[in-house]
Amino acid sequence: MRDVITELEAVEFEQLPSGSAVARSAVLGPGTFLGRGATIYPGVSIGTRCIVLDGAVIGRMPIPTATTTRPVQAEFGTVAIGDDTVVRGNVVLYTNTRFDKNALVGHLTSVREGCEISDGGVLGRSVMALYDCRIRAFSRIQDQVHLVGDMIVEEHVFIGMGTVTTNDNDVYLARFGHRGSDEPQHGPTIRRLAMIGAGSTILPNLEIGTGAFVAAGAVVTRDVPPWTIFAGVPAREVRAVPEDWRRTIEEAAAAREA
Repeated sequence: MRDVITELEAVEFEQLPSGSAVARSAVLGPGTFLGRGATIYPGVSIGTRCIVLDGAVIGRMPIPTATTTRPVQAEFGTVAIGDDTVVRGNVVLYTNTRFDKNALVGHLTSVREGCEISDGGVLGRSVMALYDCRIRAFSRIQDQVHLVGDMIVEEHVFIGMGTVTTNDNDVYLARFGHRGSDEPQHGPTIRRLAMIGAGSTILPNLEIGTGAFVAAGAVVTRDVPPWTIFAGVPAREVRAVPEDWRRTIEEAAAAREA
């Protein structure tokens, strides 16, 4: 812990009249607006015309304790924020993250180390994105969604409010340092154009196929095939996605990418 404190104490900040603190090694691009009381740590590079609102913390390093079970590197890395991105109030973005252009990060959201959010990605209010999440272009994560570590969200995915994802089927034993199986554990993969309804729960190691539709409140315990509708507890296939729906969203996604 002493090493962590030493690294934090070594940071040199420039104090702005607004009350914000910017590490001397950080870079703010032309036309970027920084609100009141924001903190910008070392290794942060913010592009042009970005907006960072009051109380945001960008570039925070993870700080382990004696009870931390996942290996954590307690050091400053880099944060890259692309042009025209908006970071709203009281957001916390950890180090070693990347946000491409035109991203939006909602109030009170936290993004842990190792995450990548591609062009046009949206994280709503109070989203929690754990370590090493990959959120691809134009995907929209609605308010109060929990994205677990090692999760992949492909392009044009919609995840409804209050959805919960998980990444460990062995947590009953693993919390005490034991494993029930040798199967690697990881977060779910959600393929492009899929939609997850509000309040759903998705279990570890699963794949939600391209264009699949998971209904609100579903508990997904197995892979969802492409272009199918799943609903219920546990979720079961209801029917195929109608062909006219499929054509509509494929055309809309192509137009957005053009």
